[in-house]
Amino acid sequence: MCACAAVFPELSTRFEKAPALGTLDPPPPDDRHFVRVVKGRIPPRARDGRTWDQAFGSLPDPYVRVIVNDVELFKTKSASDTLEPVWDTTPGGNYKIQLGDKVEVQLWNNNPLADGIIGKKEFRLEAEQLGAEIDLELSGESGVTISIQPAKAIWGAGFWYELRRGGARVTRVVDASPATRAGLQQGDEIIILEGKPIEAQTVDEVRSTLSAIPTQGVPMTVRHKDGTTLELTVKEGPIYPLLSDYASLPVTPE
Repeated sequence: MCACAAVFPELSTRFEKAPALGTLDPPPPDDRHFVRVVKGRIPPRARDGRTWDQAFGSLPDPYVRVIVNDVELFKTKSASDTLEPVWDTTPGGNYKIQLGDKVEVQLWNNNPLADGIIGKKEFRLEAEQLGAEIDLELSGESGVTISIQPAKAIWGAGFWYELRRGGARVTRVVDASPATRAGLQQGDEIIILEGKPIEAQTVDEVRSTLSAIPTQGVPMTVRHKDGTTLELTVKEGPIYPLLSDYASLPVTPE
């Protein structure tokens, strides 16, 4: 006889594309922005004075590394055989980067004979560089243009849950979402939903309430892992996920 543990399916609150018009409230957090490498400029000759064809048999296959506070934020794919690379096959994303951060942009040649650096530049992120395309003059007479815009959003409440016998538990919460702003945490047990004890509601009632949260929001009382309780109201609104969260989401920022 099998004494197997019960398996409860994970359910999701609604996730949608953010409205195309209007100002989102609240705006993106100050510590995250949408970053994209736009294009680059390669000098016609390698560092030793030879043309790239003479040095390596072809033009460079350049890629860019973006390093923030000495930690690599991301690396683009390689462009192919060009002195004027664009990285339109490497989409941008929301990353943690903010005013005053130390940023280093490095331009590399992805060549099996010499995966070498072409040029680099280090700078502190200033206010006028936020929300703009930045044309950077790198060492080695090279250049890179990067775009740092406010973080892009999707829309929803921002959490998943599972229904158990007589209860509901929060399984995941997206950072910078209405759920986290309201104080909801992963592992929270929902004990009251819309003023009614959770054990007095059917599975269908709970699921219906959380799958279509009304404009005014849904009030609930939750019990944190430490045993403390919190009364809160979760509304749908802007969610500003990091690129590392995109794979777990049914929709992503545009």
